Amino acid sequence: MISFMGKQILIGIMIMLVSVHSHARVTTLQELPQSRMVGSGKLTWLGVTVYQIKLYAPEGRYRADHPHAIKINYELSFSREKMAQRSLKEIERIYGKQPKRKKMERELASVFRDVVKGDHITGVHYPGKGADFYGKHGLFGRLDDAELAAAFFAIWLDQRTSEPDLRSKLLGEMQ
Repeated sequence: MISFMGKQILIGIMIMLVSVHSHARVTTLQELPQSRMVGSGKLTWLGVTVYQIKLYAPEGRYRADHPHAIKINYELSFSREKMAQRSLKEIERIYGKQPKRKKMERELASVFRDVVKGDHITGVHYPGKGADFYGKHGLFGRLDDAELAAAFFAIWLDQRTSEPDLRSKLLGEMQ
């Protein structure tokens, strides 16, 4: 079971999927040909659903070294500043103290925007390259730092996640 602070951190990470600007390009999962849902779950905190989340991968088979996507449907509202801070804390919970912490926090904050209930964000991870983030109007943000992008997706997919049951559901290991 995750502590109150751990939930706060994970909630913050979810907010980071939101970015500063919107582009004309519209996509759902067009960036992942033949992608299918691997699994899904929801994060709840004190009985309240924070978000619903789905993992997509080519042919419905997740492989960490192949492109994959996470789609989050938010049930609560969050500021981008809190999201960047909480995301970094969750990354540090997995990987330890980061020597480039301030730089990482700035990069994460530059990709976020405040989210409100009903928003949905899809993050597409390209291992070794980075990640793109999409909303209802298309591409709105990009992380070009491959290591930071991998650390961000590790929040849900790494074995050391603070939400192991949610990870298992995303990977289709439990329903």
